[in-house]
Amino acid sequence: MKRTIFLYTLLISSLFASENKLLFYGNCIACHGELGKPSAPNLHEVKGYYLMAYPKKKAFVKNMAEWLSNPNEKNSKFPQAIKKYNLMPYLAIDLDTLTKIATYIYESDDFGVADSL
Repeated sequence: MKRTIFLYTLLISSLFASENKLLFYGNCIACHGELGKPSAPNLHEVKGYYLMAYPKKKAFVKNMAEWLSNPNEKNSKFPQAIKKYNLMPYLAIDLDTLTKIATYIYESDDFGVADSL
C-alpha cells in the first residue's frame, strides 16, 4: 500500500512538473531561447537576478509571476535587460499559468531549446 501511494505521488508530481515545463517552452522559449539571436535576456541571467532579490521559492514565484502579469520598469529586477532588449511586452496569460511558469524557472536550470523536451 505504501509503495502504491509513493508511486502515485511520484506520478502526479512528475505530471505537474511536465505541465510547468510545457507551459514554459510554449510561452517563453521563442524570445528567451538560445538558438539564433535572442530577443530577450537569457533565463539563467533573469533567474539569477530574481534569486538575489527572492531566494525563497514562494517569494520568487509570487514576485516573478506578478511582474510577468504586468511588466514594468519600476519593479524590474533586471533593468540592464530593459536597456538592451526593451521592456517585455504584456502577455495575455492568466496569473495561475504565470505562477506555473515561474515555478518551473525556480526549480529548473533547463532553459535550452524546445527539442530538449
